Amino acid sequence: MTKEFEFDILRQSQNSSNHLSSSGGGGAASVVSKNKTILDEGRHIFITNQTTTVNEEVSFKELIEFLKEQMNDNNKDKYENKIHYWVDLQGIENDEISELCDLLSIHPLTKKDIIRQETREKCEFFSNHIFLVVNEIHYAPGSNVLVAATLNLLLFSRIVFTIHNEELLSTHQVIRMLKYTQNGGLPSSGWIIYAYLDSIVDIYIDLVDKIMLETQSLDELVLVLSGIKQNELFTRIGLAGRRVTNLHSGVFGKSEIISVLLRDEKLIPSDMMRYLNNVQDHVLRMLQKLALSQRLLSNLNNIYMARVSLEVSDASNSVNRNMRKFTAISTVFIPLTLLSGIMGMNVRFPGMVGFPGGDSYYYFIGILLIMLVFSVVVSSLFYRAKWL
Repeated sequence: MTKEFEFDILRQSQNSSNHLSSSGGGGAASVVSKNKTILDEGRHIFITNQTTTVNEEVSFKELIEFLKEQMNDNNKDKYENKIHYWVDLQGIENDEISELCDLLSIHPLTKKDIIRQETREKCEFFSNHIFLVVNEIHYAPGSNVLVAATLNLLLFSRIVFTIHNEELLSTHQVIRMLKYTQNGGLPSSGWIIYAYLDSIVDIYIDLVDKIMLETQSLDELVLVLSGIKQNELFTRIGLAGRRVTNLHSGVFGKSEIISVLLRDEKLIPSDMMRYLNNVQDHVLRMLQKLALSQRLLSNLNNIYMARVSLEVSDASNSVNRNMRKFTAISTVFIPLTLLSGIMGMNVRFPGMVGFPGGDSYYYFIGILLIMLVFSVVVSSLFYRAKWL
């Protein structure tokens, strides 16, 4: 049989009655069927190792018995056998997490962090294990909204635990990566740390490249769009800026974790350091791209505001030109209107000949006084309102 994806998956089953009968036996590993869904939504527990003959389903109770056997095997210390294991637990209950942590002598604060699933990304070192919290980002099902999923990793010398509440894209990628290892199986427990970090960083690389393309598109559009389309452009600039900020926060956390891991040589194999350095290079490159995107978006926002200011200034100048025309026309016709109004009143005014009613100008003088009083009152009101 040709080498294929050879590693054993022990999945969770509520009705499982089988128990692990061996923990370190030799033999060829079982081949995982391509048509078998091993990482679907919901609860599962599977174990992967280098050389094992076990290929049956496992419950949480069987997992605990398996770990106890490993701890007591040949009166050795925890996981001191030469076989490396990867235990992935998805959607297990809080009391099961507590029982597992108690068995592994995990610090109470670490246990609390695992149960809460809301801890910031971090890397903590203990006497016999490393605790990592890493966030994976992906699109929510049926939408284009990016959401984060928390992954907790407990790395011991010969075994690594990955604990998460929901299905992770990175877990699928790690399993695919196992196919291309030297012997088609798990190289070491520390290799899982590298594989997960590399898979999660690859997800971020795709998102960072997309936001870079979006930024470049906005850079080309900011000087050509006008009118209503500018409102859409401003919205896109704002959304892109928010996305860049979120991505930068997530990528920076990965950089901190990898930097801390590179300083530890106890539980991370020396040959893994080169791979971690490669992942760190990708992370630093992404940080540079995101910093460039932030500067470009800031410049685009300034250019957009400057262009809007120029357009407002042009509109204001156009209004001023029109008002000058109206003022000139009003200056010509308002005196004529006043004169024609006075001359057209049905009262006797100076210079008028042959008007019945005698030579009295009282009505004419009275109307002029009323007009004068009205003008003074209205002008005073406008002055108080600071319109004049």
